[in-house]
Amino acid sequence: MGDTTASERQRVRVWFGEFPIVDQTTTAKAATAFAQGMGRRFAGLRVTIEDADHHRPGVAL
Repeated sequence: MGDTTASERQRVRVWFGEFPIVDQTTTAKAATAFAQGMGRRFAGLRVTIEDADHHRPGVAL
């Protein structure tokens, strides 16, 4: 995926309870905007951002 390394990529997920319903990996710069958009689209659901190479649930916005 381009010239970015895993550490420069972020994973954005939208959670319905314990189930991720959106799982997108993108550049760190785009991840924040994507997460904000998903937060508006899926108001009331938890949206997390984490390092792409990290395997634990991320920090909720």
